[in-house]
Amino acid sequence: MIKESKDIIILPDRFRDPYTFESVLSMNSSLLESSGTVDMSRIAFIEPYSMISFLLMGRNFLRKRGEKLKLIHIPIHIHQYLNRMDFFSKGIFILTETLPEGMSLKRNPISNRLLEITEIPGKERQGVNALSSVISIFRKRSELILKFWMDESIVDYFVTVLSELCQNIFEHSLDSGFVTMQTYKSGKENIARLVISDSGVGIRGSFEGKKTLNYKTTSQLIELALTTPISSKREFGYGLCQVNSITEKLKGTIFIRSESSSLTVLYNKIEKGKNIFHRNDLPYFEGTQIAISLSA
Repeated sequence: MIKESKDIIILPDRFRDPYTFESVLSMNSSLLESSGTVDMSRIAFIEPYSMISFLLMGRNFLRKRGEKLKLIHIPIHIHQYLNRMDFFSKGIFILTETLPEGMSLKRNPISNRLLEITEIPGKERQGVNALSSVISIFRKRSELILKFWMDESIVDYFVTVLSELCQNIFEHSLDSGFVTMQTYKSGKENIARLVISDSGVGIRGSFEGKKTLNYKTTSQLIELALTTPISSKREFGYGLCQVNSITEKLKGTIFIRSESSSLTVLYNKIEKGKNIFHRNDLPYFEGTQIAISLSA
């Protein structure tokens, strides 16, 4: 569990996947009421979804409080990783320590199995330009990022997923968001994870004008968007449907969280019909956070 005091919030080592990170998100409201000093000394590992979500937590703190979160006691290997991913370049946090000289990770071919954190602006023209840049970098690094999954079609599949999900940020969320991707090792498993997240109006807010949709919970609406060609702006929409179809073809997993709900679809190990998991009891967190993952 996260321990807290009036002056310092101590984060737990719960940055390993979207599910364990719920422990950190559960402290979002307490964080907003705190002094804004966060102790990161217990964190041993951070994966892309947790990293982007924590970045959004920091941005929300800055927007609502008009102050930056102060990060203290960052382990050197975590500091190196976050620095390499351009986490600190967004101007959201105050750092009390800098990396010792010569300790920054070099941008060599091994560390090119990733896409650095890139902001996707909420305005269409700037958003399209940022997306074009991300796709260009991904195509150049795709052979390394997707080393364990490469075939003739997979690069184009991921370009489609990147395009559809990043477009949702400037078409629907009414806010800017972030995108990142990385291949990393977890135990004996190699994982490629693409993350696109924002802190905008959320999926329910995006479909607010669609009165003909029949659903009771936000997770049901997410499933509807994944399996039915609906759009919040047009008569028909294929964005999330197409993303879901590609994830199934790649035998991957898709995790979508919006406000207090989430939907997980596993296409890698569990038979169809028993591979969808709904939650509607999560701590409230603005916007929509999406992770597409492959494992090998």
